[in-house]
Amino acid sequence: MLIDSLRPPVAFDSTRAAYKDWLHLNIFDHASGSVGVINVSLHGAPDDPRARAIGTGVFHTPGAGWVGNVEVSAMDDARIGLAAIGLPQVALAVNHPAERVLASVLFPGDGLTVDVEAQALTTPLVVEDPLPLGPGWLSWYAVPRLSVGGVATIRGRAHDLSNASAYFDHNWGRWHWGDDLGWEWGCFLAPAPGPALVFTRTTDRAHREFGQPLLTVRAAGTRRTFVGSAVGVVPGMLHVSRVRRLPGGLAALHQDRLAPALPASMRITASDGIDDVEIEFIAEGATQLVAADPAAHGYSFIHEIAGRFTSWGRVGGVDVSASGLGMIEHVD
Repeated sequence: MLIDSLRPPVAFDSTRAAYKDWLHLNIFDHASGSVGVINVSLHGAPDDPRARAIGTGVFHTPGAGWVGNVEVSAMDDARIGLAAIGLPQVALAVNHPAERVLASVLFPGDGLTVDVEAQALTTPLVVEDPLPLGPGWLSWYAVPRLSVGGVATIRGRAHDLSNASAYFDHNWGRWHWGDDLGWEWGCFLAPAPGPALVFTRTTDRAHREFGQPLLTVRAAGTRRTFVGSAVGVVPGMLHVSRVRRLPGGLAALHQDRLAPALPASMRITASDGIDDVEIEFIAEGATQLVAADPAAHGYSFIHEIAGRFTSWGRVGGVDVSASGLGMIEHVD
C-alpha cells in the first residue's frame, strides 16, 4: 500500500469552505450475503465552527433489509489523525506501513455493531490529479481487494467475517453538496481468489451528462484498467420504492425524496479488442443518505445499492467469469 493521508486545506486555500475528505470501507460477507458500508468523512473548512465530521455504518442483509445509522458531530469533536477519523460510534483508521484498515461501528440500538480489521491483497489504484466534479474536483486512492477479520453483529446475530471480502478507498476534493454534480460508482467482489472489479464515472445531478468512465479489474495477479470509450454502461429500468433514509432529521425535511427512482440493475462492459469484460449487477436493496453542506445552502442524496453480480470475460489471459456481491453508489 502506498503511503496516503487525509488532505486538509492550507490556510490560504480560497476553496477551503468546499473541503471534503473521507475514508470508505465496503464489506462483502459471502456467507450471509450481507453488504456493508463504513464511512467517516470531513466537510467544510477545519477552522469553521460549522464544519462537520460524519460517521456512517450501515449493512444490508437479504430478507432483513438495512440496519445501522449515521452519526454527525462538529469537526472539532472528532479525533483526526494522519489517515484516521474517529467518532464515538464510527471510526476508521489506515495503517499504511502494515497495509491494514481498522474500523468499528457501535449502533446497537439500530441493530448493528462491527469490529473489523482488513488487510490489503492488491496494490492501490491512485488518481492524484483532480478530476472535474461539477464546479469542483475530486481525487481518490482505492484498494480493490482486502481480506477481512472480525465480527459484524446484525440484529443480534454475530457474523464471522473471516471469509468476507473488502474494498477500501480514500476520496478528497472541493465541492458543495447541492451543486450540479453526481457520480456512479460500483464495486463487485467475488469470493477470494476471484476477481475484484471497480467502476466509476462522474455525472451531472440529473445523470444525463457523464464524465469519462473507468473500470479496473484485479484477478489472479493481473491488473487492467479500461477508460473512456472502451467502457459501456447500460442502467436497468428505474425502480421507484421507499428506502431507508438517514439521518432521520434531514430525511424528514425532504419528503419529495421519499421514494427515489434508482436503477434496478446495471450492465457494464469493457473491451479494447484484446481483453473484454462484462458485468451484470442486480439490486437487492437501497438506502439513502442525505448530505447537507455546512457552508452552503444545498443537499445531495447518496444512494447505496446492495446486490449481486455475475461477470464474464478474459483479462491478460485470465478468465474473470465469476459471481459474488456488489454495491453501487448513485449520487445526485
